[in-house]
Amino acid sequence: MTKKRKTPPLTAIPEEFGQFAPYAVQKGQLVRSIAGRDKGEYYLVIGCAINTLYLANGRGRKVINPKKKNIRHVQRCNRIAADMVAATQGRLFRDEEIRAGICKLLADD
Repeated sequence: MTKKRKTPPLTAIPEEFGQFAPYAVQKGQLVRSIAGRDKGEYYLVIGCAINTLYLANGRGRKVINPKKKNIRHVQRCNRIAADMVAATQGRLFRDEEIRAGICKLLADD
Protein backbone atom coordinates (compact mmCIF):
# COMPACT_ATOMS: atom_id res chain seq x y z
CA MET A 1 0.00 0.00 0.00
CA THR A 2 1.48 3.32 -1.06
CA LYS A 3 1.15 6.48 0.96
CA LYS A 4 -0.41 9.50 -0.66
CA ARG A 5 1.65 12.65 -0.45
CA LYS A 6 0.01 15.84 0.67
CA THR A 7 1.26 18.67 -1.49
CA PRO A 8 0.09 22.26 -1.08
CA PRO A 9 -0.84 24.33 -4.11
CA LEU A 10 2.10 26.29 -5.53
CA THR A 11 0.73 29.73 -4.67
CA ALA A 12 -0.70 28.86 -1.26
CA ILE A 13 1.23 30.54 1.53
CA PRO A 14 0.05 29.76 5.05
CA GLU A 15 -0.81 32.79 7.16
CA GLU A 16 -0.55 31.03 10.52
CA PHE A 17 2.26 32.57 12.51
CA GLY A 18 2.11 30.57 15.72
CA GLN A 19 4.83 31.21 18.27
CA PHE A 20 7.15 28.22 18.29
CA ALA A 21 9.63 29.18 20.98
CA PRO A 22 13.23 29.27 19.73
CA TYR A 23 12.43 30.02 16.09
CA ALA A 24 9.76 32.73 16.30
CA VAL A 25 9.65 34.82 13.13
CA GLN A 26 7.24 37.41 11.79
CA LYS A 27 5.88 38.26 8.39
CA GLY A 28 8.15 40.84 6.77
CA GLN A 29 11.21 39.86 8.82
CA LEU A 30 14.63 39.87 7.19
CA VAL A 31 16.45 36.52 7.26
CA ARG A 32 19.75 35.25 5.82
CA SER A 33 20.19 31.77 4.43
CA ILE A 34 22.91 29.77 6.21
CA ALA A 35 22.58 26.46 4.35
CA GLY A 36 22.07 25.33 0.78
CA ARG A 37 22.97 26.76 -2.60
CA ASP A 38 21.63 30.15 -1.62
CA LYS A 39 23.92 30.46 1.41
CA GLY A 40 24.43 34.12 2.33
CA GLU A 41 21.37 35.45 0.45
CA TYR A 42 18.89 37.75 2.20
CA TYR A 43 15.14 37.16 2.01
CA LEU A 44 11.93 38.50 3.52
CA VAL A 45 9.52 36.09 5.20
CA ILE A 46 6.20 36.10 3.36
CA GLY A 47 4.65 33.03 4.97
CA CYS A 48 5.21 30.44 7.63
CA ALA A 49 4.15 26.89 8.50
CA ILE A 50 5.21 24.76 11.49
CA ASN A 51 8.93 24.31 10.65
CA THR A 52 8.96 25.90 7.20
CA LEU A 53 9.36 29.46 6.01
CA TYR A 54 8.26 30.83 2.65
CA LEU A 55 10.84 33.37 1.51
CA ALA A 56 11.14 35.83 -1.37
CA ASN A 57 13.70 38.38 -2.45
CA GLY A 58 11.87 39.91 -5.42
CA ARG A 59 14.49 38.94 -8.01
CA GLY A 60 15.38 35.24 -8.21
CA ARG A 61 12.62 34.21 -5.83
CA LYS A 62 9.41 36.06 -6.53
CA VAL A 63 6.16 36.09 -4.57
CA ILE A 64 4.40 33.72 -6.97
CA ASN A 65 7.14 31.10 -6.47
CA PRO A 66 8.54 31.54 -2.93
CA LYS A 67 11.49 29.59 -1.55
CA LYS A 68 10.38 26.92 0.91
CA LYS A 69 13.12 26.69 3.53
CA ASN A 70 13.51 24.86 6.83
CA ILE A 71 13.46 27.35 9.69
CA ARG A 72 16.71 25.92 11.08
CA HIS A 73 18.53 26.84 7.87
CA VAL A 74 18.07 30.60 8.18
CA GLN A 75 19.55 33.20 10.49
CA ARG A 76 17.05 35.72 11.81
CA CYS A 77 18.01 39.36 11.54
CA ASN A 78 16.28 41.55 14.11
CA ARG A 79 14.85 43.81 11.44
CA ILE A 80 11.27 43.87 10.24
CA ALA A 81 9.79 45.86 7.36
CA ALA A 82 6.87 46.97 9.55
CA ASP A 83 5.78 49.83 7.30
CA MET A 84 5.62 47.48 4.32
CA VAL A 85 3.61 44.90 6.29
CA ALA A 86 1.15 47.59 7.41
CA ALA A 87 0.76 48.87 3.84
CA THR A 88 0.00 45.40 2.47
CA GLN A 89 -2.65 44.29 4.95
CA GLY A 90 -4.99 41.82 3.26
CA ARG A 91 -2.93 41.24 0.11
CA LEU A 92 0.34 39.63 -0.95
CA PHE A 93 3.57 41.58 -1.15
CA ARG A 94 4.69 42.82 -4.55
CA ASP A 95 8.18 42.06 -5.83
CA GLU A 96 9.08 45.76 -5.99
CA GLU A 97 8.08 46.19 -2.34
CA ILE A 98 10.20 43.22 -1.30
CA ARG A 99 13.27 44.49 -3.16
CA ALA A 100 12.85 47.97 -1.67
CA GLY A 101 12.28 46.53 1.81
CA ILE A 102 15.44 44.39 1.70
CA CYS A 103 17.54 47.32 0.43
CA LYS A 104 16.17 49.59 3.14
CA LEU A 105 16.76 47.08 5.93
CA LEU A 106 20.31 46.29 4.78
CA ALA A 107 21.16 49.99 4.44
CA ASP A 108 20.22 50.63 8.10
CA ASP A 109 23.51 49.13 9.27
